[in-house]
Amino acid sequence: MKRRQFMSNTLLAGLGSISVNAFGTEQHATYKSIDNLEPKSLELNKLHEFYHAEIFKRFIPNMDKYVIDHQLGGFMTSIDITNGKQANSNKTAWFEGRGMWTYSFLYNNLEKNPKYLEVARKSKDFILKHLPEDDKFFTSSYSNDGKPLSGPGDIYSSLFVAEGLAEYAKASGDKQYFTIAKKIILSCLKRYDSPDYDYYVAYLNPGATKIPGPRVLGHWMVFLRAATQILENGPDADMEKLADRCLDACLNHHLNPQYQLFNEVLNHDFSRPDNSYKDFSYTGHGIEMCWMLHFEAARRKDKKLFDRITEIFKRHVTVAHDDVYGGYFRALDHVDNNIWKVDKVLWLQEEVLIGSMFIAEHTGEEWAKELFNETLEYVRKSFAKPGNLFWASAGDRFMKDYAKMRAEHYHHPRHLMLNLLALKRMIKRNGKPSGLFG
Repeated sequence: MKRRQFMSNTLLAGLGSISVNAFGTEQHATYKSIDNLEPKSLELNKLHEFYHAEIFKRFIPNMDKYVIDHQLGGFMTSIDITNGKQANSNKTAWFEGRGMWTYSFLYNNLEKNPKYLEVARKSKDFILKHLPEDDKFFTSSYSNDGKPLSGPGDIYSSLFVAEGLAEYAKASGDKQYFTIAKKIILSCLKRYDSPDYDYYVAYLNPGATKIPGPRVLGHWMVFLRAATQILENGPDADMEKLADRCLDACLNHHLNPQYQLFNEVLNHDFSRPDNSYKDFSYTGHGIEMCWMLHFEAARRKDKKLFDRITEIFKRHVTVAHDDVYGGYFRALDHVDNNIWKVDKVLWLQEEVLIGSMFIAEHTGEEWAKELFNETLEYVRKSFAKPGNLFWASAGDRFMKDYAKMRAEHYHHPRHLMLNLLALKRMIKRNGKPSGLFG
């Protein structure tokens, strides 16, 4: 915590009034910040109102009008977020699985609206027509009526579909989708464990050396989230074993003991590569992985694990922070030379918001509250552009030039829903820490 001190006693200003028009866009928002998430139900209620409005008055109505294919099922996310015009009507396995999860989770946790379940069901019906045989991955992209537009996708295509199916199984009460989800997850794991597993981590730099059978932090992350969500619904030996493997891989191998950051890529035997990946820390995945590890520590009621992850989370957000313009950088391409990609992505900022909220909820730590305040202030100013239908998904370092052609329907609503649920719990306890660990 050398570059930033979250332990400051300075309190940020309170949440101002928010006006929402029929399209869910804010008019004359006077938001400054949340008053340090003080244990006052009034302040928590204001924050609750903000999150509730973003979900139910902006995100859901605009998804319904511009993104969801109500006739054929699925999600057409390639739209201009400034006016809703569709760039194309294509669909992808990634986004079908993610969208299915979003609407199933919404139904399971926030509102038992049959319309949400129907959206998830139609996405499920669309993508399961393309369920691959053997250990193949789902085809990457499709036309709006389901014609394949590409060859097989990558491991994420299948794992996101599995995550969506597992959440849909809970929403629908139809257990067969748990079975299908598990089969897909274990099939992906079998392929991932093969020494000749083929995956190229292209988000370092074009031309980076390809590693045979790589071990990838982002893969463990999605495996862990898929497994633990199934475990939330009851014991399962295969998913317990997988969750244990994910924790071991992350904490005992990917976490670099020298500089206490996660390395994104390791050799198949978990040794560190002798090439450019050796110095590569994808801080976006590192921060995202931390809150997922926190959730798993809470599920296990393991305080020692929770505290260890908290320190790793602190380390990553401190190192990844843009001290000049605010927000967080996603990729430290070379640790020793301090070479960063300096673009900004919404999903990373929202992972910080999930993680800091979860720590604040369970521990009441002031630094976590301050981190949440600072990050939410930055995100609202930089990504929630007035007049846009959806928050911007990415942009340059200054968020002056930002992406306009994608409706973000997974990381963004996941952040909104998880934090809204956390706020509901905190309000119920009048802001007191959860006492989960005694």
